[in-house]
Amino acid sequence: MRSRWIWLFVIMFLLNGCQASYWVLEKDRIGEGSPDLEIYANYLQMHDDVKGYQVFTISEGKKMVVVSLDSSEKDKKLEVSGVKYSPKETVVTVKRKPVPKANEKNPYILIGLDKIEGDLIVQDETRDRFEETDYQQ
Repeated sequence: MRSRWIWLFVIMFLLNGCQASYWVLEKDRIGEGSPDLEIYANYLQMHDDVKGYQVFTISEGKKMVVVSLDSSEKDKKLEVSGVKYSPKETVVTVKRKPVPKANEKNPYILIGLDKIEGDLIVQDETRDRFEETDYQQ
């Protein structure tokens, strides 16, 4: 009986380690992340030709990856398909979804990561990579 409890504890511990270590920050809560996030989001709307990603450090050393599409895709929104970690790289995959009414000049998503291991790769589901923007923080 005791060994069953030990195995149950081990399985629960392993499953806990498999939980996603990312989250999507709602845009109406952008001020909770960092003042720089709000400034960058406004920058994206003023410069609607910016396509790519930018990384910000937020509380407790966690990272926020902001991915933008540019105005040519203003009828789309982004969703996270997955985040995969390996010792050499962190791969963030996003997918485009149509929206009935465009409400942003430059659609973007705020993806929080507990950590970034190795190189950061941001890609869509067809493996087309987003480049890091030249925004100066």
